[in-house]
Amino acid sequence: MTLTVAECGEFHNMGEFYENIPTVEEAVAIWKQIPPERMNGISAIGVNIHIPGMEAFEDVGIDILSGKRIDLDILEHIPEIKGNPQAMEVIAELAAKLPEMEIDGYMSEKFEAKVWEKRMPDLEPAGQLAVELDRFVYDYDKYSYRNDVQSMTENVTELTEMLEQGDTEHITEWLNEAISEGTAPEEEKRAKELLEKLAEYKPLAKVEEMEEQNYNMVDNVLNNGAGEKAQKEENKKEQERPAARTSLKARLAEKKALVSGQGKDHEAQENNKNNQREM
Repeated sequence: MTLTVAECGEFHNMGEFYENIPTVEEAVAIWKQIPPERMNGISAIGVNIHIPGMEAFEDVGIDILSGKRIDLDILEHIPEIKGNPQAMEVIAELAAKLPEMEIDGYMSEKFEAKVWEKRMPDLEPAGQLAVELDRFVYDYDKYSYRNDVQSMTENVTELTEMLEQGDTEHITEWLNEAISEGTAPEEEKRAKELLEKLAEYKPLAKVEEMEEQNYNMVDNVLNNGAGEKAQKEENKKEQERPAARTSLKARLAEKKALVSGQGKDHEAQENNKNNQREM
């Protein structure tokens, strides 16, 4: 199992062509070194499977990355690659190392999870914690996860944004409920570890320590004032809401809808003010 890099994916004999590349890291490095201003064609990265004892012309190979896209659809027509665990591992690593690439085709749950597993070391702390939370939710209740979550990528992105904003209350409540419902020992251990990480992850507090006008009021709200009052009122409303459900995604969706509704109310108020001024 090796990789190839072609300056021209359409015709490998036009421009530079590299083969027998052993690792994804080396292939990506070579691919990035090809000057983009060259007009020989669209550069590509391919995978190649050679069976010992067979002639080279009998190898099975395909360009899996072309331009700015990774083509998974084409694998449906090449079972020798799709059914090869090593080849799929390499393709997952390629997708992980080039997250800016568009994905053409369907990513199975297993493949998408493998991509995020390989992407983990390069993520910021919020992203790493989001992946761990997503995987716990999936393992804890696959049926609810599949009903509520469109894709792992979407869920990880949403969780990352929440963590970066310091909005961890609902996640913490859900983990505590999962523990209280009597999970398996291994699940309980994972949930408690995640609670510890959530407790330690305080991005807003860290920023506030540097920017807060009043250093005696480090409370996860920047620059105490009108914004702090509004935040406290919002927190009070959240605390008064009824106990949540077993689905983390449903809880987060409710939170999102609440925030969206408040935004619409504010917009309506502004429109009313503008109408009054015009009158």
